[in-house]
Amino acid sequence: MPELPEVETMVRGLRPALVGQRLKAVRVLDPFLLQGCTKKQVEATAKKTVVVSVERRGKWVVMTLEDSHGLIVIQPRMTGGFWLVPPPRDDHVRMTFHLEGSEKIVWFCDTRRLGKIAWFADLAAAEEAFAHSHGPDALAITVSELAARLRKTNRGIKPTLMDQKVLAGIGNIYADETLFRAGLHPERTAASLKSNEVIKLHAAIQTILAEAIEAEGSSFDAGYRTVLGLEGGFLAQNAMYGRGGKPCPGCGNLIIKAKIACLIGRPTHYCPTCQPLGGHGFEL
Repeated sequence: MPELPEVETMVRGLRPALVGQRLKAVRVLDPFLLQGCTKKQVEATAKKTVVVSVERRGKWVVMTLEDSHGLIVIQPRMTGGFWLVPPPRDDHVRMTFHLEGSEKIVWFCDTRRLGKIAWFADLAAAEEAFAHSHGPDALAITVSELAARLRKTNRGIKPTLMDQKVLAGIGNIYADETLFRAGLHPERTAASLKSNEVIKLHAAIQTILAEAIEAEGSSFDAGYRTVLGLEGGFLAQNAMYGRGGKPCPGCGNLIIKAKIACLIGRPTHYCPTCQPLGGHGFEL
């Protein structure tokens, strides 16, 4: 956490507050999170500049500054997030954006200090960093691209979906939901998927992520809130994640909570009837 829907929700919340606004100051309160840049460099470069755009790349938030002032890229990772209202813990604030002509502040907080803050001189440098760490965005990948990437690995399909170098944006929650929607067992070998199964999987990725964005993401603990401090609503409507031992919405049999290879410490939820290891499961 946060995954693609949570980061997309952050970006959509930040745009009205930041795009077109001049920054009176940017303050890095915790240089520990900086990667490949210095506190002085970030603060001096961003001061008095206008925010041109706020976009998402995979699980990264990308703020483009005017003219030649570069881009600020923030990876929220496990416990990072943005606030447009005063956050509940001052000691978790790692970076602040102060808007010129008002007292408005945008806070970036990170409870466990696992996030990363970087500055890139231009879009080409940022794109190079993204390409080094990420595959195609999960909302932009084509069926043929997905099929080609799945054919290259004999890992289980769930850890493959969660590998950011295969496709960017999917984590544990949405992998479980996507695989249920596609009728695929999480331990199916990625390379074993047939063409029609890849098509179903691709459609499920698009649908699940769109539904989660509409619900403003998932809050299963205090680690994620929207920019207004509200909980995401997806886990009030999802099918699998966190529902081990409960009836499957597809067939009524019990959902299994298990641990599978390559995902140490992360639970997997699936329905053995709707997602049989041999395929041909229930179609929701």
